Amino acid sequence: MAGKKDRRGHNTGGLYRRKSDGMWVAAVTLPPAADGKRRRKVIVRAKYGDAQKALTKLRDDLERNGDLPTATTTLARWCDVWWERYAMHDLKVKTREGYRSKIENYIKPSIGSVRLDKLGPDHVHRVRDYITDRGLTTTTARGAIAVLSSILAAAEREQKIGRNPCDLVRKPAAAKRERLYLTNAQALQMLTAHDPADGTVPRDLAMWATAFLAGLRAGERLGLTRESVNVETGVLTVMWQLQRITFEHGCGDEPCGRARGGNCPKRRLSIPGDQEVRHVEGGLYLTRPKTAAGWREFTMPPLLTETLRTYLKNTEPGMCGLIFTRDLGRPIDPKDDAIAWDAALRAAQLPDVDRHSARHTCNTILTELGFPVDVRQKIIGHASKAVNEAVYTHTSDARVTEATAALGTAMDWRAKALG
Repeated sequence: MAGKKDRRGHNTGGLYRRKSDGMWVAAVTLPPAADGKRRRKVIVRAKYGDAQKALTKLRDDLERNGDLPTATTTLARWCDVWWERYAMHDLKVKTREGYRSKIENYIKPSIGSVRLDKLGPDHVHRVRDYITDRGLTTTTARGAIAVLSSILAAAEREQKIGRNPCDLVRKPAAAKRERLYLTNAQALQMLTAHDPADGTVPRDLAMWATAFLAGLRAGERLGLTRESVNVETGVLTVMWQLQRITFEHGCGDEPCGRARGGNCPKRRLSIPGDQEVRHVEGGLYLTRPKTAAGWREFTMPPLLTETLRTYLKNTEPGMCGLIFTRDLGRPIDPKDDAIAWDAALRAAQLPDVDRHSARHTCNTILTELGFPVDVRQKIIGHASKAVNEAVYTHTSDARVTEATAALGTAMDWRAKALG
């Protein structure tokens, strides 16, 4: 075994036998950690020949990649570390709920026990199969794998794994489903059903008109404040959204055993410092739109401007200046808003569609009127390469004003009633 006595070059790795158990150890020195601490990659083998082969592979991998992963923790443990280190600081509060659900319900149960440095493409497929075998859609699997990819991307940056295995796997195709929405005629029917025809504009008529004529998300509509609506210039600014923020567990490594974070004795409501929020009441907060495209302003259809002017003339702003409120100016809970939408559909004898479909209705009418996609995006607020360069989408584009005016004409339920 003359090879056992050969001297190796500096930083090319070492091979030695442990006195404690006689095992052979192959080790190479890695680039130092961010804090300057020394790092090594160590592999233990029972036989000298196996250890020698392992050392050769370590040296080759190090030369090719420039570094090697040293992780021995499980994915489940890394998920917890990632949550505290990244999610709690980088993700918007409402976004965290979806991430937490995917981690606890899909990622941890399927591959959480696997060592971080042993993860490969097969484990990504295992997550997909775990979800689809339970009758859930490929869209759900796609979302879970996207979360897993974010978690492993951080591990790759911290040099705990050599490469993110999610990058090696094609994403599951999103499940195709028919999107139900109200047609122009049906939207007119719903607005007509809520118009008392006495010159006044009740709250529900103003809310549903805003949903159809401005294409707002439910949270954006509920988060409209008096400063957001200028009935003199006809400009609508989407700058807030109303959301319910839930408590999270604060029990850490000693789980309290309670299912809901709100029941945890050490519950916490963690809002990152760089995320601007306004507390309204209870668990309801005004938060900024999640994308630059979501934060926008545009000229309202004259019909909507007139509708909101009449509504606001006899309506006092509520808490935080909200224009759509319940008793005593309190905010409308998103769950109650969904119930009110369903009741409005029943009152107008319309199909059961999701309230988010009002955006689809608005977009479809604009499409049928012949307005191009970039104009529709500036009104609806969809993120895209065309609009994500600026914080605001301004009213300077005359085509947007033309589009909203045409939308108002197409959606004028009063004209239909007179006709």
